[in-house]
Amino acid sequence: MNTLLATSPRPARTYRTGTITWGLRALGVLGALGVTAWILARYPSLPDTVATHFDASGQADDWGPKWSILVLAGVMLLLSLGLAALSSRPRAFNYPLEITADNAQTVYREGERLMVWTLLGLVAIYAGIAWSTVLTGGAPLIAVGVVVMVAAVVIGIIRLVRAGR
Repeated sequence: MNTLLATSPRPARTYRTGTITWGLRALGVLGALGVTAWILARYPSLPDTVATHFDASGQADDWGPKWSILVLAGVMLLLSLGLAALSSRPRAFNYPLEITADNAQTVYREGERLMVWTLLGLVAIYAGIAWSTVLTGGAPLIAVGVVVMVAAVVIGIIRLVRAGR
């Protein structure tokens, strides 16, 4: 049985999001919107066939129709906006520890930070994929995004566990 359902609801969120976290979330949303706008602006000039997959060195190894970049844009924009919205609701997260009245605000804050940094990594990956598809050479940006996402998860979980003590 889900222990969350068997007990009283989690404490309400009472802290205010910090300026840096708020700004990074806004940067992530603006970045996703900017990459999408760039794709839409470049779409008419793209060839009928575009790169749809890249090997580990960043070289295109599969090709598809031009409209496939619109699918990428739609999926990545929805993921980015969804992650940004979710990051502002840390009370709803599935945490690896018990949430109590004593630790709730600290755990919520760390959960929010984890999700915002994950958003930034996702947007960097999105920008790198778009760059690779529209131009070429976006592999370093993809690598940065992966590093940011992995670091966000590892550091975020460590900070969550510490906050839960």
